[in-house]
Amino acid sequence: MASNDVKLIGAWASPFVMRPRIALNLKSVPYEFLQETFGSKSELLLKSNPVHKKIPVLLHADKPVCESNIIVEYIDDTWSSSGPSLLPSDPYDRAMARFWAAYIDEKWFVVLRSFLKAGGEEEKKAVIAQLEEGNAFLEKAFIDCSKGKPFFNGDNIGYLDIALGCFLAWLRVTELAASHKILDEAKTPSLSKWAENFCNDPAWFISLRSILTAQGEEEKNAAIAQVEERTKLLEKAFNDCSKGKPFFNGDHIGYLDIALGSFLGWWRVVELDANHKFLDETKTPSLAKWAERFCDDPAVKPIMPEITKLAEFARKLFPKPQA
Repeated sequence: MASNDVKLIGAWASPFVMRPRIALNLKSVPYEFLQETFGSKSELLLKSNPVHKKIPVLLHADKPVCESNIIVEYIDDTWSSSGPSLLPSDPYDRAMARFWAAYIDEKWFVVLRSFLKAGGEEEKKAVIAQLEEGNAFLEKAFIDCSKGKPFFNGDNIGYLDIALGCFLAWLRVTELAASHKILDEAKTPSLSKWAENFCNDPAWFISLRSILTAQGEEEKNAAIAQVEERTKLLEKAFNDCSKGKPFFNGDHIGYLDIALGSFLGWWRVVELDANHKFLDETKTPSLAKWAERFCDDPAVKPIMPEITKLAEFARKLFPKPQA
């Protein structure tokens, strides 16, 4: 497939855009990246996604595919003979990967984002508690999905690794902001190791953002509690999906790894803003380790946003009100 046959409309800081970029890298598919400017929408974007008018949009032979997780599945199906499978072959395991990917977007990331909007210490603490609870769920999900291997998808990054991993940068920013380790090896050891694997590979977002936009300590603590609650859920999900393997997808990064992993950069940003570590090895050890593995993967590492740059962008995107 020629590179000009595959184009991706997106923005560098978006964890949702990161998902298809990771999937394309894993499948060794050359593509042209069409950078959108935040705050404006190009004619091509509006034409390609007239329903939602959002990034990312994959253009394959000029035919648009929208919504990040749907794009990842499309890439997996279209280039099925290239690279590892992103979704498990077993129907039940595939269903579980999709279930946890939906949880990451609709529940876990909502809490993580709420921390950014928290207005005081009490609110921040409440959000952190929620995040840690969510991480515990993801820790279990990783253990169940990975089956003792490095990723949710098994030996390689897969669908669920991508789904969660795209938020790791956001998670780190949130930890810095909260002065609290959310992905804790003591709490979610499997998830912590996964995150390490994911981030080192060469190839949750709504909740994290709420921390950055929190107004006051009370609101911020509430957002932190939410993020921690949902991180615990992700810890459980990881344990369930990974089945003792490195990723949600087992030995390789898969669908759910991508869904979550694409948020890891923002996750780190929220941690910085909250001065609170959400991905805590003591609370969600499996999820914390998964995050490391995900970020270390060759398909992920080159496109994982630099945390300091992402944190600076977050400050512009979510300005704090002047006292």
